[in-house]
Amino acid sequence: MGKIFAIMSGKGGVGKSTLAAGLAEYYARLGKTAVLLDGDTGLRCADLMLNAQDQVLYDLGDVVKGACSLDQALVRVNGIGGLCLLAAPQLMKPSDLKAKEMGRLITRLAEEKDVVILDAPAGIGRGLKNLLGAAAEPVIVATADDVSVRDAEKLGAMLKEKEEPRPVIVFNRVEPALVRRGVMASPKALALALDMPLMGIVPESKAVYRALLRHQTVLNCGDEQVISAIAVLAKRLLGQEAALPEYIPSPILRFFYRGGDRP
Repeated sequence: MGKIFAIMSGKGGVGKSTLAAGLAEYYARLGKTAVLLDGDTGLRCADLMLNAQDQVLYDLGDVVKGACSLDQALVRVNGIGGLCLLAAPQLMKPSDLKAKEMGRLITRLAEEKDVVILDAPAGIGRGLKNLLGAAAEPVIVATADDVSVRDAEKLGAMLKEKEEPRPVIVFNRVEPALVRRGVMASPKALALALDMPLMGIVPESKAVYRALLRHQTVLNCGDEQVISAIAVLAKRLLGQEAALPEYIPSPILRFFYRGGDRP
């Protein structure tokens, strides 16, 4: 039985789908069989993240409706051996899918693949709840700002209420210099406040957006710090030893940049 990771976020715009695609590609590059399931019904984007939009013939909705087999809907991503994509339906609503059906489908994928990455829709709506029928390990992606942290806390509370496995958290788009100055909160301090294990820290990088504009995946963005951060996250999710970076706020810099002196 393969591992199942549900990559989720309390709000949009935190880079959840970018990280989900990056993780799926990283595992495939390790020689594992991996599948990225785009669970954002009506708003799919994982095909664009993997530059596989021209390969999609069938999608998740077609499988559920019986219009095609699961194997027909799985897209073998060009240039990334071992990686498949199951695209989200664009002409369906989340309410058209059932959690039990999705749970059976995800379990079947995990029986055939080493790793299943679920790119869940942002928020706590029906689309997310459709993906909770499988034994997935929740991975919450957030940025180190008050709005995102509050939404991550609410998402964690919802998972606890539904008796889902304890979520881990990943902070994305972290700016180390701002953490050291005390302008941006420390990811470790935030994870402690949220009572969630900190699984990854991914730095901010303009190279990621430039790669998207060039129709390249995040692992081809050219920023070694980002690529290394995704590798560390992938290893830690599998229970392997991999150290997180230490971004320690400097008391001197924090004093210097306090109040109106902050950049």
